[in-house]
Amino acid sequence: MLNQTRIVTRLAVGFSLMLLGAMVLGFLGTRSISQLSAIGSDIFRYPFAVTTAVLNVKADVLAAHKLASDLVSRTGPAEIGPVQQRLSATTARIDQSMAIVRERFLGNKAVLARIDATLADWHAARDETLALARSGRRAEAMALNDGRDARLVDVVFKEVSDVADFSAARAAELEQAALNERNAAMGTIAFMLVAILVGGAVVALLITRSVRRSLQVAVGAVHGLIADSADKVLAAQAVGSGDLSRAIVVSEPLKMDLDSLPRDELGVLIKTACHLSEVQYALDKAFQEMTKSLRLARENETARDWLKSGRNELNFLIREEQSTSEMADKVLAFMVSYLKAGVGALYLFDESVVKLVLTATYALTGDMKPGQQFRLGEGVIGQAARQQKVICLADVPSGYLPIGSALGESAPKIVAAIPLLHGNRLVGVIEIGSFCDFTDTELKFVELARETIAIAIDANRAHQRTAELLEQTEQQSEELRVQQEELQQSNEELEERAQMLEQQRENIRLKNQEIEAGSQVLQEKVAELERVSTYKSEFLANMSHELRTPLNSLMILSSLLKQNKDGNLTERQVEFAATINSAGVDLLNLINDILDLSKVEAGQMQFNFAALPVADLCDSLRATFEPLAEQKELAFRMEVDAGVPAMFQGDEQRVHQILKNLLSNALKFTEQGQVSLRIATPSAQENPLPVPALAFIVSDTGIGVSHEKQQLVFDAFQQADGSISRKYGGTGLGLSISLQLARGMHGEIRMSSEAGKGSVFTLYMPLAAAAPQAERRAAPAAQLPPPPRAARPLLATPPRRGMEDVEPLSFEAPLPDDRSQLAAGDKCILIIEDDLNFARILQGMVKERGFDALVASDGESGIAMARRFLPSAVVLDVMLPHIDGWGVMRSLKDNPATRHIPVHFVTCLEDRQKAMAMGAIGFVTKPASMEQLNEVFQFIEGSLAKSMRKLLIVEDNEHEAKSMVALLEESGVEIAVAASGKAAIALLASQPFDCMVLDLGLSDMSGFDLLEYIQKMEGARRIPVIIHSGRELTHEDERKLRRYAESIIIKGAKSPERLLNEVTLFLHLVESNLHPNKQRMIRTAIDKEAMLEGRKVLLVDDDMRNIFSLSSVLAEKSMVVIEAENGKEALARLEQHQDIGIILMDIMMPEMDGYAAMREIRKNPRLVNIPIIAMTAKALRGDQEKCMAAGASDYIAKPIEVDKLLSLIRVWIFQHA
Repeated sequence: MLNQTRIVTRLAVGFSLMLLGAMVLGFLGTRSISQLSAIGSDIFRYPFAVTTAVLNVKADVLAAHKLASDLVSRTGPAEIGPVQQRLSATTARIDQSMAIVRERFLGNKAVLARIDATLADWHAARDETLALARSGRRAEAMALNDGRDARLVDVVFKEVSDVADFSAARAAELEQAALNERNAAMGTIAFMLVAILVGGAVVALLITRSVRRSLQVAVGAVHGLIADSADKVLAAQAVGSGDLSRAIVVSEPLKMDLDSLPRDELGVLIKTACHLSEVQYALDKAFQEMTKSLRLARENETARDWLKSGRNELNFLIREEQSTSEMADKVLAFMVSYLKAGVGALYLFDESVVKLVLTATYALTGDMKPGQQFRLGEGVIGQAARQQKVICLADVPSGYLPIGSALGESAPKIVAAIPLLHGNRLVGVIEIGSFCDFTDTELKFVELARETIAIAIDANRAHQRTAELLEQTEQQSEELRVQQEELQQSNEELEERAQMLEQQRENIRLKNQEIEAGSQVLQEKVAELERVSTYKSEFLANMSHELRTPLNSLMILSSLLKQNKDGNLTERQVEFAATINSAGVDLLNLINDILDLSKVEAGQMQFNFAALPVADLCDSLRATFEPLAEQKELAFRMEVDAGVPAMFQGDEQRVHQILKNLLSNALKFTEQGQVSLRIATPSAQENPLPVPALAFIVSDTGIGVSHEKQQLVFDAFQQADGSISRKYGGTGLGLSISLQLARGMHGEIRMSSEAGKGSVFTLYMPLAAAAPQAERRAAPAAQLPPPPRAARPLLATPPRRGMEDVEPLSFEAPLPDDRSQLAAGDKCILIIEDDLNFARILQGMVKERGFDALVASDGESGIAMARRFLPSAVVLDVMLPHIDGWGVMRSLKDNPATRHIPVHFVTCLEDRQKAMAMGAIGFVTKPASMEQLNEVFQFIEGSLAKSMRKLLIVEDNEHEAKSMVALLEESGVEIAVAASGKAAIALLASQPFDCMVLDLGLSDMSGFDLLEYIQKMEGARRIPVIIHSGRELTHEDERKLRRYAESIIIKGAKSPERLLNEVTLFLHLVESNLHPNKQRMIRTAIDKEAMLEGRKVLLVDDDMRNIFSLSSVLAEKSMVVIEAENGKEALARLEQHQDIGIILMDIMMPEMDGYAAMREIRKNPRLVNIPIIAMTAKALRGDQEKCMAAGASDYIAKPIEVDKLLSLIRVWIFQHA
């Protein structure tokens, strides 16, 4: 038990027990002393004090009686006074003594009462006696004093003596108690002393024995550790002095059961000794391994020295200039002696006979003579030569390569055949025999030496061959000298001919220069022609509005006249109107062809790729061309081969245009027979496209095209029959445009025809869109720089506070309308159109449907009238004076009072996606037919007739869906929620919706797949879609979504405001009818100016007019404008105003241009991330890349569009923040 505790603990317990005994002994002694002291104190305080007081009382009573006697016997006043004072003092002492007795008497207090009564009687008797003495009756006084007073004194003496006796008895009792206590204390102390001594001896014995046993074990362990130390010290000294031959003694670790060791300090010491023994064992092993490593290193070093020495000696032998046979003899002798062998032979390889020839020998006996030959593979040397490896044979039989002397011979113990190789080429073989086995070092030397020997022999042979060749060369040189003299004369003749050739070459060079100059002029003319062609195409493409606007009015008015609703036209006049309308249609087709061709050439043609159903395409073409074929009494057939996919990718409008053109041509040039359209999947050999394709094969039995004119029909303004007397009309643009459109969609058109037998035109379209972007432009015919222009203004539009404060140029009606007679609640439609003829037509159609009509001819008037009259709907053109249709649309949708008004675009531009994204309900491109315009007003009427708007939310997150329902729930809005793509498809198929909010991350399909499917649904393909997704979208994702969705919202802190704004926009809800909180959310989403307020912008431009105009615009947005006229001044302003948030940097400036300024700004660590928008009037290719490389964050070209500039500023301020 003690062994399991620490020695310190044992000693502490032992000393603690001794201290405890001493403390008990001290306590008992102290208690005994205290008790004895208390008894002594009681004896002194009570019996002794009472006894002393009683004795004092006796003495004072006796003294008082005596003084009274003196007073009785004295007569003179002088004698009486002092005695009287002494008597009074004695009486006072008696009272003090009695007070002590009364306080400390431990007996019966009745005794003290008797004494007090007796003393009182004595005092009364004495006073009476003294009174008699003072009255002169001394005899009576003396008698009373000697009689009565003396008896009372005796009584007092007796009574106080009883008290003294009681106190004495009490003192004796206390003394006996003290004696008893002393005896008991002495016994207890003696017992405790003996117990402490015995206990201390036992504890000391136990501790000593436990420590002694552990100490003996520890000493034995330490002795075991140091047992072999002397041998180890000697071994270490020997290794230190370089003697590695001594054996290293490895001491074994102590073997003890560590779990059975005591857990005291000596147990820890023993365990430490065990661990030290293990460490000593590991050190001994490491020292032993180190000694082995040193011994091996020394052996390796000796071997390396031996190898190096051998190589040096060998190199010295082969360095001398000597013949091959001499070198062979020296090399063989060296190898045999250095390897301590007894016999050897060297064979050189003769390539001419492919044999080994014995060239040198060492101590060789027998019939072997130099010159003897061996084939490859013959014997050991032949086999070593063939394998190109060293072969060693042990236990060689007698008679094989014997080692002999004058006294006899014997077979070697080992024979080695060593092939000599230079690279992979055989040079020879050395054969060596020895009585001893070759060590690894000797074999390594053989490997090193054989390559050196092979190189030396090979070099020696080459040197000999070189000497022989040199001799042959000298002989040939002499022969050549003679031949050179003969050729010299021939060279002179050749020089004359060379001069003639040089003259001819110079003439050819001059002619080439003339040809190059002509080619340069030709290239410049070609470039000029291409430039002119491109300018022409740009001009035609930009003339769309001016051409189509009057034609639109012409066609609609002629159509109205042709209908003759009032019946006031004659049949001939109606025929004239029909002719005018037909001519207008032909002219429209011609203009469309010219504009399409010009757009393709100018690179402005846009393609909107989508999934196109083959069945829908066939139905549309059949409905169009079957009646036309019946009119010409032609058979019209359509076939779709088995295996044709149901969908393919392409631009629906352009595919229709190409096929209509091909079918129209087929019908036009076919007088009898048939026209057919076959849709098939071409084989790999037939398909001219590098991807899987769909073939639309249009064939006819018409006039056909001769082989020499087939390529001509695809050229613009060309026909197979272009003569004055041609039979068929047309411009020759159709096939040219069709080919360009097909190639723009990565397709191709091929034809095969024979004059008089008909033609076959095949349109090949890729099954999948080749272009990754959702919308692409046709590449222009040539990329040419724009023509020189005059100085361009900085702003594309004059600065103004915005559409909110716009005033109409004139509130006068451009056409008589109903503005003056409108009453509250009247339904009216506002027409914003600058073509008054077309506006008049629209006005009449509005009135026919029972609506009042308002007409505005410019954007400002349109905005003002919309605010004032709040029309039921707006028909809007884009190409308006002052403020275009896009600006009008933005103003209407930003104003709470007008943002709910449905707007339908009727314009000559083709930007449907932009219009729908801004909240339009429809879009029609001019010139529009009466059928299209009727559909427009029917759509408007249907939209206005709806009292309940339907919203579809497609969201798989239930909590998110509930949140959106709570946000968007309003009176007049019916909300349906679909938790999956399939549920959304079912809802769209069963009922119409006015808007859809879609999350891209659905459980059963992606949002992209759902949008693709919706595009195939006839009733749902035009529904406005708002993307409300939490995922980060790539540029590719956004391009795909822009094909289907009108708005994309990324979930975040501001997404509820944007979502509410977009939904109310597309549902055309009246903002004032919404809850005030929702109105504030919409205002927050619309108000983009708030982020610009108070922001500092540095405007750097050397043209003060530009600074003034831009400063005006930015100041109206409450921005603080800091101005600088060049790059150096801009750097200074940046140091003065360190809170500038964005920089607008012009490029062309004096002193320091914009490029240099931006580079300097980016060198400043504080400004490395500040947004910089570069502004330049140049429009050259690569301009943007140069700005970005210099440090610009973004780029905008002059003239600057204010909206675009403000948008860029907002984006970069937001990102920087």
